[in-house]
Amino acid sequence: APVEAWFKPLAYALILLREQGVPTIFYPDLFGATYEDEGGDGEKHKIEMPVIPELEGLIRARQQYGWGVQTDYFDHPNCVAFSRSGTETQPGCVVIMSNGDAGEKSVPMGEGFAGKVWRDHLGNREETITADEHGTAVFVCNGGSVSVWVVAE
Repeated sequence: APVEAWFKPLAYALILLREQGVPTIFYPDLFGATYEDEGGDGEKHKIEMPVIPELEGLIRARQQYGWGVQTDYFDHPNCVAFSRSGTETQPGCVVIMSNGDAGEKSVPMGEGFAGKVWRDHLGNREETITADEHGTAVFVCNGGSVSVWVVAE
């Protein structure tokens, strides 16, 4: 069965941003494709594979923010998150996604992130989030969506 369009950004977030992820991109997901193919009924059918709008942002997120140790927050059947701690020279990120309703996770990034303001790199959420004095913040995502939270510059 084909993968539903709403789920593809979630899958790519796992592929591209997890420490163990192997960065593999399906060409039509990045550039789109349209062609005709003969179906089982012997008729020609137009096939359209649209671009995944979030994919370029996820690729940039891997290049710019996919650094450091990974910590998983897989404590809910529909909403999961993981953080990348960053390195001394490369920033990290918090990735949160839901295949159900909107969700949230409290993520302790450490005292080096105390008071830092975070924004959603993908633009799925417009608000900013500020970490507390311990570097912990509650990160959110829309239902059936993914957000990649990065420190606002």
